Amino acid sequence: MKLAYVDLCGFRGYRKRVRVDFAEDFTIVDGRNGVGKSTIFDAVEYALTGHLSKYKDAKADGETVANYIWWTGQGPAPIDRYVEAGFKDQDGVISIRRSEFESPDDSTLVKLVAKLCDLDLAPRDALSQLCYTSIIRDEHIAGLSLDLKETERYALLRDGLGANDSDSWVSRGAQLLAATKKRTQIAQLEVAAFNTDLATSARRIDEIRASLLADNVITDATTRLRILTRSEAASDQLVGPVRDWIARTGETITSLRRMAYNWEETERKRQVLLELVKNREDASAEVVAASKAIDALQKNGEASLPTELARQAQDLIALANLGRSLGLQEGHCPLCHSEQDQDRYLRGISTAEQIARKLDLKAAQEAQNEEAARAVQVRVTAARQLLASAEVAIATTQGAIDEFDTLRRSSDSEDLQSLEQINTRLGQLLQELESAQRDMRVLETLRLNVELEHAKQAESRSMERLAVAQERAGRARKAESTAQALHDAARRAAGETLDRRLDRVLPLMSELYRRLRPHPVWRDIEYSVRGDVRKFMKLKVGDELNPQFLFSSGQRRATGLAFLLSVNLSLAWSRLRTVMLDDPVQHVDDFRTVHLAELAAQLVADGRQIICAVEDAALAELLCRRLPVNGQETAKRVTLGPDMDGDLTVSTEHWLPVLARNSLITEHPSSPAVGM
Repeated sequence: MKLAYVDLCGFRGYRKRVRVDFAEDFTIVDGRNGVGKSTIFDAVEYALTGHLSKYKDAKADGETVANYIWWTGQGPAPIDRYVEAGFKDQDGVISIRRSEFESPDDSTLVKLVAKLCDLDLAPRDALSQLCYTSIIRDEHIAGLSLDLKETERYALLRDGLGANDSDSWVSRGAQLLAATKKRTQIAQLEVAAFNTDLATSARRIDEIRASLLADNVITDATTRLRILTRSEAASDQLVGPVRDWIARTGETITSLRRMAYNWEETERKRQVLLELVKNREDASAEVVAASKAIDALQKNGEASLPTELARQAQDLIALANLGRSLGLQEGHCPLCHSEQDQDRYLRGISTAEQIARKLDLKAAQEAQNEEAARAVQVRVTAARQLLASAEVAIATTQGAIDEFDTLRRSSDSEDLQSLEQINTRLGQLLQELESAQRDMRVLETLRLNVELEHAKQAESRSMERLAVAQERAGRARKAESTAQALHDAARRAAGETLDRRLDRVLPLMSELYRRLRPHPVWRDIEYSVRGDVRKFMKLKVGDELNPQFLFSSGQRRATGLAFLLSVNLSLAWSRLRTVMLDDPVQHVDDFRTVHLAELAAQLVADGRQIICAVEDAALAELLCRRLPVNGQETAKRVTLGPDMDGDLTVSTEHWLPVLARNSLITEHPSSPAVGM
């Protein structure tokens, strides 16, 4: 199979539709930077795999290359967004197409994979691996060869050469090893858990044995508790009555403590109560006396208000003074206009003044009576308030005394007639309670015999479970060892199988290195594989020198190109005869460029299709001259660039002419005459 064409639109930097048809033998694509040379190869990979591997998992500002697969430039939107790649063989052309929203159907993909790969030898992700090794990109030439770690370099070569049956065995061995390791881990956790249980059981047995007491100590404690509780219950049934007695005694002690605390205060309140009763009697007598005084005042009747009498007296005096000042008016009284003589008139004024003085004296007496009434009323109010206060104080004090007496009756302590008797009784009960609690702890040790038996049984069960778990762990470790041996054997067998293939590939790597001549002194390179289970691929030149640290950038690129070309040419499972070179000669001098052209020419002569993209037009011209043109329309040059609108497109393309042969022969080769 060879690459026939690439057709794309709205992909990466291409807004308009562009189609590039490739020649049978080789096609040289040139153009300055940014005209889309690498995008042609990206289109092939994306059509086959649906992703671009050169970006790996790179992210920036939350974006990945997936955000830039399709055209995102300014200007009018493209008429469509798709990529299509065609591959041809003697049976014709088979195409695969992907668009922004559609993927190729499974039947086309399966058919193409069968055309491009030997399914019996191909790796699992065959199309990705095919693109990885057939598209030799500028940025990967050194990175995927010299700059790789030795293990990664070996892995690249192993994957390039293709899978074999041992890969599935290695995978199955790894799965089996992982399963046995997990089983071993679980078994070890079980052993640890049962060991912990056994240690816990043994510790519990020691604790119980340390708590066990002598039989005579238990007998004495049981006797004292029976006397204390007045119970004839057996030892194992005495716990309940003792706990009831302890509860009742605790309540009695609490009551006695309250009684002792309140005894003196209650006695003082009894004395206060007597005084309060006397005060109540005195207040009651005062209320009666004040009430009688009010009644006496009320019997004297209602008197005029002192203020009214005083006003009347003032009016009379004022009238008398007015009459005295006016005198008789032509023998008549100026107030009543009656005939009066001077003596009679003056006697009348004197009489008015005497009446006024009597009215003023009565007003003063009435005021005194009113003040006495108010004083008696205040006395009644105070006597009643004092009586009410006395009643409240008596009720409060009597309530406290009644509460204390109720407490005495509830605690059966009415026979205790003094504080000393209460304290004595309280001390006795505290001693009895302490003794009962101590004997109770002794009595509770009886159940330790049952617990000891249970603990021994638990220890026995733990030992049995531990033995089973240890046996299971032993079998798991043995299975893990067997699985490890099988896995190592499978990996070793896979390595040995691959080593036999490498015996044919490594000479090819050395040959390509000599063809490209990266270094003028070290013209040979040694590729060696070491390691039994884990493989390493080592590159050395001269006297065990590492070219990764010795060669210049151009020499490292030439060495890397030889390595990657050898990987591509060694793909036993690949049926794709196309080698795509994306600007392979950067930092490589003109002398080694000629060597690359000669090597490419040899590959074309061997039936390979070469598609090479370069930036320099002179280099493109050199390659077109150095690679063999074996027939009409078998070689082609394509130049990429912008069109009148600034969109990327194919600027020019033309078929390369076939070079003339036997140009110096003047006659037919069968003729004996030969011209100059």
